[in-house]
Amino acid sequence: MPEGPTEGLVEGRTLRDLLDEYERGLIVSALQATGGNQRRAADRLGVLPTTLHEKLKRLGLRPRPEPGIPEPQRGAA
Repeated sequence: MPEGPTEGLVEGRTLRDLLDEYERGLIVSALQATGGNQRRAADRLGVLPTTLHEKLKRLGLRPRPEPGIPEPQRGAA
């Protein structure tokens, strides 16, 4: 089979890996452009906020807490 223009790019990586990497970059850029506001980032990306939230979970992206605002305690009652 002849080598195509993407032969060197893939090297053991699946299409899913490459798409996830591209999608991750778009999401990170949108979040940076909106100061971390997920609703505005979703609007900028043309997806629903719930879809963005699902993508954040699937891609292992977690929102960073704003400086000076403590993270909520999980499991504390």
